[in-house]
Amino acid sequence: MEEMKQDIARIQRATDVARPTSIDSCLHTWIDNHIPASVDDNPPHPHSIKSQPDFHTRAEIDQIVEGIYRALESTEERLDGRCDDIYFPMDLSISALTSKIEAIQWELVGIQS
Repeated sequence: MEEMKQDIARIQRATDVARPTSIDSCLHTWIDNHIPASVDDNPPHPHSIKSQPDFHTRAEIDQIVEGIYRALESTEERLDGRCDDIYFPMDLSISALTSKIEAIQWELVGIQS
């Protein structure tokens, strides 16, 4: 009987070594087991950073705003043109044909006179 228990124990040890670990047998990790994040005890010195003054004259602000509006207008015009090219290609081809017809009519008038 004792020999049989030893054989069973030896077989179990052999199968435990050969058996891949199961995800169920792993110890659960807990959030509380981790060391909490530390607050930076040595923040950078505020005097080490040289910053620019945070004020502008009224004229500088007006120039900046004017530049922004100019950029917006030109971007809007380009976007409108691009959308027209994409969404209204027939209108472009019809207007191109119309202008060609008008040019040919002017040539005919020139030839006839």
